Amino acid sequence: MGRWGTVCGVVTGGAMALGFCYGRTKAEEKEQRDKTYAKVQEMVRQFDKEFGAVQCRDLIHLNLMDPADRKKFDELGLRKKCSGFVARNVENVRKILKEK
Repeated sequence: MGRWGTVCGVVTGGAMALGFCYGRTKAEEKEQRDKTYAKVQEMVRQFDKEFGAVQCRDLIHLNLMDPADRKKFDELGLRKKCSGFVARNVENVRKILKEK
């Protein structure tokens, strides 16, 4: 997110979507919290299994804070690779949501 190189934005977005659908509305709803955590963990495990990492820098092997690496990102067409991460994780989140 924001070129920082930490958790891939699509993983964060998936966690947000799952949290929105399963999350709690009151602090005392511990069962709902635990269910949400389990769903997010399932999504993260699946992403890591498919792509070998959840950290951006480990997925694309570049430091996007570095202007030279940002240029390489464009030259190597890595935006298409990232689009693949998005498409696959959306599908994984959809499957998790169908499990309810």
